[in-house]
Amino acid sequence: MKLCLGTVQFGMDYGIQGGHQPEYYKIDSILDYAISHGITTFDTAAAYGEAENILGHYVKHSKRKQKDIKVISKLAENAFENTDKHVWPDIAINNASKSRDSLRIEQLEAYLFHNAFLINDLYAVKAIASVKEREISKKVGVSIYFPEEALKALEYDEIDVIQIPYNVFDRRLDKCGFFHKAKEKGVEVYARSTLLQGLIMMNESELSANMAFARGYLKKYHDICREYNVSSLAGAVGYVNSHEGIDYIVFGVDNISQLHEYIEINDTAISNEMINDLDEVFFNVEEKLVNPVLWN
Repeated sequence: MKLCLGTVQFGMDYGIQGGHQPEYYKIDSILDYAISHGITTFDTAAAYGEAENILGHYVKHSKRKQKDIKVISKLAENAFENTDKHVWPDIAINNASKSRDSLRIEQLEAYLFHNAFLINDLYAVKAIASVKEREISKKVGVSIYFPEEALKALEYDEIDVIQIPYNVFDRRLDKCGFFHKAKEKGVEVYARSTLLQGLIMMNESELSANMAFARGYLKKYHDICREYNVSSLAGAVGYVNSHEGIDYIVFGVDNISQLHEYIEINDTAISNEMINDLDEVFFNVEEKLVNPVLWN
């Protein structure tokens, strides 16, 4: 499975474990290391602080050829607020052009709705499709949060890419048949939240009071990892990596050490027995566990 390096950490502090934005020179080193190990696709967004500008600075000064670097960005969530629908195509085109220029690339690999609710509005879908028509982006799509959004996105021929949350705890899209339908339509699937904002890597004893509901799930997960002599990271990545319906894993790192570990683990499969055990134990979990919006 292909890896796509997420850049939210480059533009702001992110994650339940209190991850901090790396210094600029460290980001350049991370990007160099990623590209030298075959990771040439990057995920960013207008909402990720300075991430687009930081990535663009790297692209401008890097010895790598621009055509070898593929970037996915996203339309600001409130871009269409308090505006008439007839100007939405112009807003989408202007915002996509601004992202492309900030990134110092000739064309975006994909441009997505960051506000998944917009997938319910045909005018909005037509507006973002205009970004592809103008060749500002090769593809367009949406970053979803809920199964109904993913299924709605598949109704449109304009949608080429769907970014989804998927991890060892989150089986919602398996249950609704999304992956089979996406493959039938030839839609690319990018899986983010492999570590559920870092929750999966935490020890259950480290959780704050408002996250106490997750302790039992984490304990069961870590017990299974220990049973198969697999690290928490290897179990989480290996589980997502085993899914035939996912084309790319979107992941984020704070340093080169994490990146090195992720790359090594991505090349190592976990056993079918472990996958079956994880499927059985976590097929049904409470919504609160897989929806970070509900954590606070």
